Amino acid sequence: MKKSVIMLIVGALSFFSTDALAEELVVAYSEWPPYSFTKDQKATGIIIDSMNEVCKRLNIAPEFQSLPWKRCLKYMREGKVDALLSPIFTKERTEFMYYPSEPVNIEKTVFLTWKGSGMKVNGLDDLKGKLIGVVRGYSYGPEFDNCPGLKKFDCNDDEQLIKILAKKRVGIAVGEEGALRFIAKQTGVPVEVIYVLNETPGYIGISKKALGPKGKSVAEKFAKTLRQLKAEGVIEKIRNKYF
Repeated sequence: MKKSVIMLIVGALSFFSTDALAEELVVAYSEWPPYSFTKDQKATGIIIDSMNEVCKRLNIAPEFQSLPWKRCLKYMREGKVDALLSPIFTKERTEFMYYPSEPVNIEKTVFLTWKGSGMKVNGLDDLKGKLIGVVRGYSYGPEFDNCPGLKKFDCNDDEQLIKILAKKRVGIAVGEEGALRFIAKQTGVPVEVIYVLNETPGYIGISKKALGPKGKSVAEKFAKTLRQLKAEGVIEKIRNKYF
């Protein structure tokens, strides 16, 4: 009788093997509303929610850590974290990071103005003579940064940028679409996009040092799952919660 009970216990333990349990993954992110930020001591945002959905399907338990961006990259290089949200692709970063073949997000640099302005912009030449709000010290890409004849008004951050746009101290604000729209919604400022300057994909980076050779297959599992979630409309539904 005792032998039968022991065999049953052993069988139950073997059923709940390590393969059946969720794999843990330490995921670094920086504060970047509405994509990744901390609210009520919990990680949230479009990319955080997307990562949670990916991990749920792959039976992975993510542990999110909010870090300054430079430290995120340092920890990825040193293998102190397993994954990072959501770096853009650079050749230098491929030395210590695997990139999935599918991005988690597309960063869009856009020009915004107040809703119903009737303003039309088909290119940078159409901006000449208009006062454009920018964040001091930020690069929007060489096409805009080096364009002659543009009048720019420096702001401290995106929040101030939206405030001066609402007061019509500038006619146009330039910045990342999601970040500006999120702030505009929070502050009750109706805005609209009048021109898309550039688009840059962001990824779920995987640390080569932390996960070793298996990191490459993990990255591709993320890519496959992201494509499925996009096809099912899950990612779009997540985005719509924040705008």
